[in-house]
Amino acid sequence: MRGGWGGRCRLAVTFAAVAVAGFVSATSARENLDTERALADVMMEPAEVGAPTFKPRDRDWAILPQIGYSPEKGPNAGLKFVDRDLTAARLTLDIDGIYALKRQQKYELALVAPSLWKGRLIGIVQGQYLFDPTKEFFGIGNNEVGPDPISTHEYQLVLGLVTLAARPWPRITFALTGGFNDVNVKPGELEDETPATTEVFPGLPGIHGGRTNPLAFSIVFNNREDVTRPTRGWSFTAKIQHVHEELGNDFQFTRYILDASYLRPLLTRRQVLGLRVAGEYIDAKKDEVPFYEFAALGGSADLRGYFHDRFLGTSRVMLNGEYRLKLFDFPFFDWWRVRIDGVAFGDMGRVFSDQSEFRDEFTVDGDLIPRVFRDFRYSYGGGARFALGDAIIARLDVGFSDEEDGLVYLTFGHTF
Repeated sequence: MRGGWGGRCRLAVTFAAVAVAGFVSATSARENLDTERALADVMMEPAEVGAPTFKPRDRDWAILPQIGYSPEKGPNAGLKFVDRDLTAARLTLDIDGIYALKRQQKYELALVAPSLWKGRLIGIVQGQYLFDPTKEFFGIGNNEVGPDPISTHEYQLVLGLVTLAARPWPRITFALTGGFNDVNVKPGELEDETPATTEVFPGLPGIHGGRTNPLAFSIVFNNREDVTRPTRGWSFTAKIQHVHEELGNDFQFTRYILDASYLRPLLTRRQVLGLRVAGEYIDAKKDEVPFYEFAALGGSADLRGYFHDRFLGTSRVMLNGEYRLKLFDFPFFDWWRVRIDGVAFGDMGRVFSDQSEFRDEFTVDGDLIPRVFRDFRYSYGGGARFALGDAIIARLDVGFSDEEDGLVYLTFGHTF
């Protein structure tokens, strides 16, 4: 039976579960591979307009409310809308916005054209506005400062990116990305006795913000079969991002990123094991990288038992493991096929405060492996995934670590 009272009740439970998550600020100017994830999603679609799909089509648009509360941000609300079939050429429109009573806010827009020039080219336009009047700063490196921050500051980001990607084979793309990236840092709204970052660290690179308009080249491989509920396959990204002073920037550096993950079903497709390995290295002279562009760990995308940007450095390494279990599938009238999955996860990673520490730690000798793993941070937890058709995957995770007894994250898309 399609729809009916049972379907309505179960969807209400789904939305209620999503609504309990508190607002988690993800205000960050640094590279987050959103462009490459959008390209990976396209590669799970046919390469040409009108070509046979890999599976029977499900509904390609969805809208999902975001409602929550946290002591740091207060009440908050927002909306997520995705349509992966906006035009005959399957243009994707992705809009996300959320606002908190204490003025934290995030607005994102993405347009993806997956089938330019008979499917050989992919075009992406992205825009972001992020604002947090009390962005937390914990210092540089694998410090023991947490869980309380050293200082806070006001953080505002305006970002626009344009990407053109070639798709010579169905599962591989080569992409060029350029854009505008402007950050403004101020003392902000001080809370309790926590001082302003601008006063405690006046000499910190980028302490007043600046422009870091990026140019990037990336290679993306993806052979998975589904956007919202993949069960097997690889995803690989290699990226070089360059910021140069001659392009109107206030800083100059080059960022190198590698990100690889693999999914494999256990016995049946109801159970899936996933593993991700990632690394990042920033090459620059001293004081040419603003602190808000440092490689970061902590938050919904990596160490889910720590606050966002808990650890900052000029490089990082991390590993994520997940066990995913399919729980429920049911139709909601003729609108969406609702899918709910459970997840257990474990995360580990560390940052390196500067290039010299990175080189010293990776010196090849008998103490290499114990030395590198000595400063790793670990987190673990569980969560749920809520998929609406082929459009939206909402992710609700609760993470634990030696600093936090349970951080709740509500975001969209799989971790990997």
